Amino acid sequence: MATVTVDALPEITFDVRSRRWRYRDSKAFAPMAAVRTQAQRYATREKQVLRRIGQDYSEGKIDLETFQRQAAQTVKHIHLADMVRALNKQEQLTPDKFLLVARNLKQQYHSGKDPLTGDRFGLKYLAQDMAAGKVSPAQLLNRLSMFGESGKVTFWGTKTALATGDGKSEAMRVLGAAEHCQHCPVYAALGWVPLSELILPTQRCECRTNCKCSVRYR
Repeated sequence: MATVTVDALPEITFDVRSRRWRYRDSKAFAPMAAVRTQAQRYATREKQVLRRIGQDYSEGKIDLETFQRQAAQTVKHIHLADMVRALNKQEQLTPDKFLLVARNLKQQYHSGKDPLTGDRFGLKYLAQDMAAGKVSPAQLLNRLSMFGESGKVTFWGTKTALATGDGKSEAMRVLGAAEHCQHCPVYAALGWVPLSELILPTQRCECRTNCKCSVRYR
């Protein structure tokens, strides 16, 4: 009987039957630490790819339709990698994690809405601005960098789902080593809150996906 796998990383694949990760070349089982390292490297590489796609468009090497298709696929790769990066154990890769990725990708593609401003966001709206000539090459790279960092939404969403599954009930937002917007220190000052009231990094703050905050769970 054929082995069922999940292709989320280029060098490592998840064997659904054994519920373990395997190296693609040797087929040997891969430890979770190695899987997370590969996921981090892949996410970092795909962020660079996303910027290169923007450069290719600005230089006239690809058209808008090709840009949209390639950018969407690359953002998907980043979110899958950040979902995997958030896992602690082999068996934690379950269907609900992919549903979380799908929901977040829907926002990044076309249905995002900033809760602070009410502004719509997504690759769809970026493409509209590009078609209207409203985006300079520098602005395009900046906006793509923010899409590249959007995997944090999936990373912390996955971490919170795992914490819930592990029976943890509280969390606190922790400030990162960065210059903060006006919102992040307020959320961090709340201390321990029920998981249902946790405001995840990148959410409801002016930093958006550039947010450097993290979360602790208990």
